[in-house]
Amino acid sequence: MPHPLVRRLTAACGAAALITGLLTVPATVASAADTTRDLGVSITSFTADLAVGGGRVFVSAADRVMVGDMDGNDTGDVVTGLAGVARLALNADATRLYASLPGSNEVAEIDTASSTVIRRLDLSSHPCPSTLALSGDRLWVGHGCGGEKGGEDGGVVGLDLTAAAPEPVTLGRVHARPPALVAARDTLVVGETGTHHADLLVYDVGGGTPVLRGEIDGQTQYLDRLNELALSLDGSTLISAADAPGSFTKYDTTTLAATGAYGDEWDGYPAGVAISAGGRFVAAGRQWGTDFTLYDGETGVSVYSADQPDAELVPGGVAFSEPDVFALLRSSAGRLLLWRLRGITLPASELTLTAPARASFGAPVPLKGRLTYAGGRPLTRQSLAVTRRLADGTSEPLDSVTTGKDGTFAFTDTPPDVGAVTYTVLWDGDGRARWTSTSATTTVKRNSNLTLDGPESGTVGEPLELTGVLTVGDGPPEPGATIILQRNVSDDDSGSVPLESVSTNADGSYSFTDTPQIAGTYTYLARWTGNTTAGAAKALKLVTVTPGTG
Repeated sequence: MPHPLVRRLTAACGAAALITGLLTVPATVASAADTTRDLGVSITSFTADLAVGGGRVFVSAADRVMVGDMDGNDTGDVVTGLAGVARLALNADATRLYASLPGSNEVAEIDTASSTVIRRLDLSSHPCPSTLALSGDRLWVGHGCGGEKGGEDGGVVGLDLTAAAPEPVTLGRVHARPPALVAARDTLVVGETGTHHADLLVYDVGGGTPVLRGEIDGQTQYLDRLNELALSLDGSTLISAADAPGSFTKYDTTTLAATGAYGDEWDGYPAGVAISAGGRFVAAGRQWGTDFTLYDGETGVSVYSADQPDAELVPGGVAFSEPDVFALLRSSAGRLLLWRLRGITLPASELTLTAPARASFGAPVPLKGRLTYAGGRPLTRQSLAVTRRLADGTSEPLDSVTTGKDGTFAFTDTPPDVGAVTYTVLWDGDGRARWTSTSATTTVKRNSNLTLDGPESGTVGEPLELTGVLTVGDGPPEPGATIILQRNVSDDDSGSVPLESVSTNADGSYSFTDTPQIAGTYTYLARWTGNTTAGAAKALKLVTVTPGTG
């Protein structure tokens, strides 16, 4: 199977998706406050891109760019007629969006206010434009039609966007495939893709002519199959996402030295990376592993992670919109999904919930918990959403609860059915702390009752007949419930002796016979162990047995 990036770049030159709708499919919940929305697109490869800015989310797929709000909902805007759109780049004030079109050898310039193409930049002399990077009024375009095996027509050109008809200016050397590009301030980084030794070329583009600052050797750094690059806003820190070494490697763009790493090779294949505006966080996406991890930008410590078990990250499809992060996924069914990880750059909060392990059907279940900031300071007078899920999988919201002065809360609920009942409590966050949720499960069972009747006295050698009835709730159990029996004799040192078990009749009744062999006080014990919907029960019967007259 071709590598995901190869699949992405190859498919960019042809039809990559079948449009079936636009942000109209109802959302499915990834976790309590994160959302995953089906964008109504079936994609045949991992070709799609994401740009976030100006209060909107732009997603490319096949022949169009879709526009959503910050919740991922359809705004009604869509840009169509784009020949195999590959990648997107949004300018600093989010007024212009650029889309590479390998299908027509153009870059489309889109007015984001009207969602219309205002001009098309011709790149027929540099075919298959794919990757994009913006630095001020200069647009850098990575191009090449080499596909999986590579070619000799790949490279980078620069376009002066202030010109009415920008002339492409070639930058640097020939590349086998469209290189990965990233730019910030006066720094542009060009990374080779699809190779086992991905060199990273660092340019100073602050002047009129780009100047090569230096090269990070891919062989020395063990960079194998580069997928994505990210730069801090000041251009000083570079992070690579490549299949190997498996971590997201950090570099200083002045010294070109590796200065750290995020994650390790066991987490999956790095596919996308982004740096938050202030550099405090690094958002990292992987394939064939944990889909998303948020790292502390300084220490490299993981502060948040999430996974979509039935989807894989689209390479390059990670973008910050603090305090949120957006990510593009491709489901196992080939659907393009927009994943909103809400509030994850905010400090964490802590929520507890406890419930009894078992409860009786028809009786209230008491639950309690506490909401605090990460340091333990209580969150007072906060509304919490409560959801109950029954054993059959049906869920419904319950009345919300409010925390007290110490952050605690309590409520009761009487479940309408038996089985495992799960309660989930969600706090939506407050702008100072991240949302949080937790769950607790109690097993609800019907009360059972077991009787055991028989004579008060008996004689050695004469049979004793004992009977009883098992009831579950207001009626009999299912026919054939097993009653476990045992006997203990006061004057016998052998202790408790198990008897042969019996089964209940359709009405819950049962009976058994025992013949005493010695005199004494006989204690008979009948037990039912219960089942998934009913609790256990037991009953005792004492019989005084005397010697026979013969």
